[in-house]
Amino acid sequence: MVEGTGPAAEVTLLVAELAELLARLEELLAEPVADPTSGTMSHHKVTGSPAPWHAEAGPVLMDIHEGVRRLEASLRREVAGHLGDRRGGSDANTAAALASIARLVHAVPEEAARRTARILSGWIRRASEVRDIGEAERWEPLRAPAGELPPACPYCKTFSLRVGRREGRVRCANRRCVDSDGRPPVATIDKNRLNGDAMLVWVDGRTIYYGDIP
Repeated sequence: MVEGTGPAAEVTLLVAELAELLARLEELLAEPVADPTSGTMSHHKVTGSPAPWHAEAGPVLMDIHEGVRRLEASLRREVAGHLGDRRGGSDANTAAALASIARLVHAVPEEAARRTARILSGWIRRASEVRDIGEAERWEPLRAPAGELPPACPYCKTFSLRVGRREGRVRCANRRCVDSDGRPPVATIDKNRLNGDAMLVWVDGRTIYYGDIP
């Protein structure tokens, strides 16, 4: 159970989510998307394959493994004044680095904790988009009436809002955009109970009606 609120508590939850996704990415490494013996799509281990590899999972996994070590070192320097010993490349060391991140983040300033949450969220998004993980939403631009522009993001004022139809969520595709809490903007689509107008309810508490979005 995670106690407390705020970015440090969010990091603890994100670390747990990322750890689960890393385990699933590891399972995919011995399951190539294309069977080199036949040229067909396959999800079975290939006997005699010199280097079992999943074309999508492999690069994502390597980037996250390295990034986790760098993030841990950055937090340790902020807390203890030094980077600490360089961890080896094993999965166990990655798990240890994630556990360390979850501890260290409680001792850094709030802005550093928010930055850590954004980094972890980015890795989770990348891992979720690997096709055989299959957890990622298909994000589409918000629809607009013919001849009109789609609603702009209320935070960065760009036309970067995307909707995930499966769960009815909206997010901004501009990676530099953050809400009033310093997080990537995320909203749910709802309706006004009085007149039925569509509205976006953002995680930071902001509510915007489609007609009010600039």
